[in-house]
Amino acid sequence: MLIFAINMLKKLTLILFLIVNGNLFYAHNYYFSFAEVEYNDFCGCFESSITVTTHDFEQFLRKKNLLNKNLETSLTDNKLKQDIGELINEGLQILSDGKKVVFNIEGNQIGLNGLTTFFLSSKPINLTTEILFTYSLLMNEFPEEQNKLTFIFRGQKTTMNFISNQFTHSIKLEK
Repeated sequence: MLIFAINMLKKLTLILFLIVNGNLFYAHNYYFSFAEVEYNDFCGCFESSITVTTHDFEQFLRKKNLLNKNLETSLTDNKLKQDIGELINEGLQILSDGKKVVFNIEGNQIGLNGLTTFFLSSKPINLTTEILFTYSLLMNEFPEEQNKLTFIFRGQKTTMNFISNQFTHSIKLEK
């Protein structure tokens, strides 16, 4: 009976250890991306920053066979920057007057906090009173992805949340 109790205690201890430390083996329970988009009246263009979790974005790029090393050492490759720009333009779409805003990567910053930020700008575009935002970046790779976009127009901020079943929002502007 004592041997049975000791074996049960060992099993329960092992199970408890695995439950308590299970989170150590899983990187995180959620995925996110943040964008800040501002319409600049001076140039008639959009300026944006997109922040992603570096290791998630690296995984996304590897799955698409675009990245062999880490992101930081690979961003000097102009072809990779162009490919990333195309992926960002697929994942963040803005329509104004039925025309799609096309972003160009102006720079990037890889932080020690595990986040990467891309800085973007568009060519001049005619701004209409209704703008359609679609922000599905990384959602195909990570179904739990949650994206947040803050749009700034003439000092007024509007924040929108995007999830896998709702990745499109529209805003009506008062000019």
